[in-house]
Amino acid sequence: MALLTQVITGFLGAGKTTLITALLGARPAGERWAVLVNEFGQIGIDQTAWAGDDVVVQEVPGGCICCAQNLPMQIALGRIAQMAGIDRLLVEPTGLGHPAQILATLREPHWQPLLQVGATVCVIDARQLTDQRMTSHDTFQAQVAVADVLVFSKADLLDAGDRERALAFAGSLQPAKALTVFADPAHVDAAWLDVAPRAQPVRRRSLLHLAPTHAMSAPVEVVPQTPPYHYHEQALEHEVGGWILPADWCFRHDDLLTLLLSWQGLARLKGVFHTDRGWISVNITPADCGIRSSEYRADNRVELISPDPRDWAGDEASLLALLAPAQGAGDDQHQSAQQQHRQHAEALPGGQA
Repeated sequence: MALLTQVITGFLGAGKTTLITALLGARPAGERWAVLVNEFGQIGIDQTAWAGDDVVVQEVPGGCICCAQNLPMQIALGRIAQMAGIDRLLVEPTGLGHPAQILATLREPHWQPLLQVGATVCVIDARQLTDQRMTSHDTFQAQVAVADVLVFSKADLLDAGDRERALAFAGSLQPAKALTVFADPAHVDAAWLDVAPRAQPVRRRSLLHLAPTHAMSAPVEVVPQTPPYHYHEQALEHEVGGWILPADWCFRHDDLLTLLLSWQGLARLKGVFHTDRGWISVNITPADCGIRSSEYRADNRVELISPDPRDWAGDEASLLALLAPAQGAGDDQHQSAQQQHRQHAEALPGGQA
């Protein structure tokens, strides 16, 4: 039987990962789901949200799985489709990605025996509907256009005006969406995914059909498994960069949060940190700050997305200055960790000192 596959799209900061986490928690007993997640940068952060859960996670870091002929995406899809015992696949594209191409890819004839494309969900933070920069953005409009279901997230934070604005926005769409709902982590229903998708025209292509003239995406470079690792690059008119640091490097909790909240102008910051108060997961957008305990233990990792240039070397120095000495080790280990990072910096792929 073909694997039921659904795209969960939405702009940066809309709450896609939070919704998927809640949907996984609400899935029927005995069902096993998989998630294919596309991180905007090279460091996988979203997959840490499902650490410890019985969830199959495949990452496609770097670039965008919405791009035509994306080889890493095809490989990840193939791996999941061949697994036994998977009942549903959720695909989470990057918040800056156009979802139409990924849906076209999922509907390609060679996937039809293996994948059944279900309803597409678009997640929207209703508070952002007053931001014309977002609502006029081509990607936001494309995400809304392909959706069968609109989910207005963070409902517990919305006031009456936000809700009225959201309903008016949904009511203005043509054709009308099959379902419009408000969600927060405590109010999510997996049945929302069972809406019938809109009918799609059947496309049949000759085996001799020539592929589009887009360059095929190169295989994604694997992030080194031995940290520390860091990089930064430009993509889709944004700067993105991040760090992976050893699991035993511990940060001073309060000072770390003060620093992260002081980094202004970011479109998004996500990270998982080992602190002197335990492991925490951090998700910061211009509208929200989420901090919670984390089951992820493999390493410290953080990634920033910024519409403006950043002083990456300065950010790194500020971050490393918050390392806490290991218990009983004094300042020597703190200094050793910083020295180790500097020694690795130039040698690592993509590393910037």
